[in-house]
This record gives sequence, structure tokens and C-alpha cells, in this order.
Amino acid sequence: MGTTDEDALYKAIGERIRRERERQAEPLSQSALAKQLEVSRASVVNIEAGRQRAPLGLLWKIACHMDVELTVLIPSRADLNNPSSVAQLTEEMRNQLRRVTKGDQQFESE
Repeated sequence: MGTTDEDALYKAIGERIRRERERQAEPLSQSALAKQLEVSRASVVNIEAGRQRAPLGLLWKIACHMDVELTVLIPSRADLNNPSSVAQLTEEMRNQLRRVTKGDQQFESE
């Protein structure tokens, strides 16, 4: 596995952590998760962005705090080899687009 492959792996892990964090019945902020994990908020931000490589023990703690199996956070090889070609926008991103485009749906879709 080359550096580029590892970068893609940790980026995918970070995206899955963010998705699960936001999916909680009571969504966790990055600060709240950091406090539970006893790490800095900057660490959570960097892990979710794929810039910081979380050790296995920390990934285990993240999964436990979010009440998901560790395998939910780790993509399969097939997932890494066939990334979705369609960008997934969070609700926050959609709201920002609406504010910037001032309701112009044509502009928003572009």
C-alpha cells in the first residue's frame, strides 16, 4: 500500500467518523467527541479530514463512544477502489449553498 493509498484510507476513515458523529440520535460536536476521547478538538478535526492518522486504539474508542462496530469506520478495499463519483453534501453544506446563492436554484445546482 503506497502513501497515496494510505492517504485515501485515512480520508475515508475520517469521512466515516464524521458521518457517524453527525448521525447520532443526539449528534456529537467535534468538541464533545474530543472531550470523550480525551484528545484535542484539533485532533478530531484533523482525523476527520484525514490529515491525522488515528491509531487503532483510538479508532476503537471512537467506535465505542458512537456505539458502532469498528468495521463501520473502516472502508473495504472495494470501497477505496470504487469511490462514489457523486459528491455527498452535508446538510450544513446545502444550507451554506442556499445562503450564498440566495435561493437561485439554477446557480445552486451548478
